[in-house]
Amino acid sequence: MFGKLNKPKVVIVGGGFAGLNAAQQLKSSRYEVTVIDPSPHIEWLPNIHEIISGVKKGDELRLNRNILVRRLGHRFLMNRAMEMTSSSILLDNGMKVPFDVCIVATGSVNNTFGVEGADQFALPMKSVDQCQVIARKLHRASLSHRTTRVTVVGGGIEGVEAFGEVMRAYRHRPQFEFNIVEASEHLLSRSPGHLDGKIRSHTDGYRVAYHLGKKVESVDHEGICLTDGGAIESDITIWSTGAAPNGFLQRSYLTHENDEWAKVNPYFQSEARENVFIIGDAANPQGMPLAKQAFHAIDMGRAAAQNVDRLLAGRAMREFQPSIKPQVVTFGDLDTFMLFKDFAVSSSVLGAAKEAIYTLGLLQMAPPKSAKDLLHSLDLLQRSARRVYLPTLNPLSLVNKLPKSKVFS
Repeated sequence: MFGKLNKPKVVIVGGGFAGLNAAQQLKSSRYEVTVIDPSPHIEWLPNIHEIISGVKKGDELRLNRNILVRRLGHRFLMNRAMEMTSSSILLDNGMKVPFDVCIVATGSVNNTFGVEGADQFALPMKSVDQCQVIARKLHRASLSHRTTRVTVVGGGIEGVEAFGEVMRAYRHRPQFEFNIVEASEHLLSRSPGHLDGKIRSHTDGYRVAYHLGKKVESVDHEGICLTDGGAIESDITIWSTGAAPNGFLQRSYLTHENDEWAKVNPYFQSEARENVFIIGDAANPQGMPLAKQAFHAIDMGRAAAQNVDRLLAGRAMREFQPSIKPQVVTFGDLDTFMLFKDFAVSSSVLGAAKEAIYTLGLLQMAPPKSAKDLLHSLDLLQRSARRVYLPTLNPLSLVNKLPKSKVFS
């Protein structure tokens, strides 16, 4: 089908966890691969909430996409993909990038659920830049003696981790008051066990108000109006209510509605087009509900690339079998939860596990190729050791923390 000088063209739209892991599987000796993404950096999203407290800096969570892609022998275009035609991707500069096979890994965007004023007055936390905005506002407020009311909207994993970082940095500051709003009756409502009570017990004695089973009707510069008629005064409102599909999916006729994730078969092929594979947050695998988490995106990227390889070679593709991994959720410096399918473990010692996933993940994505890279990697490990490993895993700390560990089923 393709001659030696006519390698198949594979275009990957989106250079996040799913897209880059797909690119790693596709050999430049066999394919002409182009990765398209409007941002120069890939960001380690599972830890961006730590920017809010200052535990992490932006540069610690970013890797240069151009360098990573070019190391693989592929081409990187820092453009926004506008839509897909029958055989090409139209970019924001008018350029068309042809493909034989396309892998769509466009991720997700902030979801305000149409709440009036949320886009204007609430602060999203889907990127390093957005978390840095939150961190700066909190820091400026801490320099004043005026009362500052901070509200986190959303009590899922993202919201609990954001709230934990706010508490880590500012719970001892007397001028701060805290609110958390969640539509469900419990925090982490989809998690096993009864973690809601455990989380709230950590905030006893601080000025924290929980508004559970409440929905937001509107947001403005003075605070939040609830659908039941209640109101919450808020100076800093952090929005962490979930994700919505990137508009590229509907513009490319891969979905029918703008709020719909793209349906794919067990090989990650689009239901609309067999030479289009959709992975990561953008995908809705039929009969296989997957949480929109980085570890699933990584596995999906690898599996889809292997199926692209099989498709172009005329071999049978393989159905995706998701790996079972626990999720690690931090609540600032107060607690860490490891969530399994049927139970959860609570222990502040587990913070070291989250940090290990971060450090090893970055090293896996960007293994050192030079002396400069090696020094950067050693600096990364040193920072992690100083901030997390040594305080958490030293013998005196373990003696104090291990008896407080608990299993929730």
